[in-house]
Amino acid sequence: MTKSNMKTVQQVIRKRRLFAVHPDDMVRQACKVMNNRELGGLPVIDADQRLLGMISEREVVRGCIGEHRRAATTTVGEVMETNPAFAEPDDSIMIAMAKMMQNNVRYLPVVRGGIVTGCIGIRELVDELSYIAMQNVGIIDKALPRLHEELV
Repeated sequence: MTKSNMKTVQQVIRKRRLFAVHPDDMVRQACKVMNNRELGGLPVIDADQRLLGMISEREVVRGCIGEHRRAATTTVGEVMETNPAFAEPDDSIMIAMAKMMQNNVRYLPVVRGGIVTGCIGIRELVDELSYIAMQNVGIIDKALPRLHEELV
């Protein structure tokens, strides 16, 4: 697959519902959302859906457990990562992966015109890149037809 026909972040996340939290929410609420939706990180947004930060399992462990704070009484704003890296909808999946690697993160909020429109995780990128690699060696259509149907 060449750069010109490699999927973009927007094509991967499609019209998936955005799950996010606000800085005044308690960490416990963020943990419930992450647990119920099987997510490892959430964008932190303001009332206008502008990106303020990110909260992930890492921030919960470091900001609450590591600091002996209670998740029920600690706000997201107290432990969130401020000024997080983010992806733009038109970024290729390779650019998104590079941003994750450069910033040592597993989730990137997706931002268009200052507004958070989604979030993409490393698992989604690895799935897409693995599919491309399997296509390139010619095994995807022969050995893994079910995977091909799921990813197309």
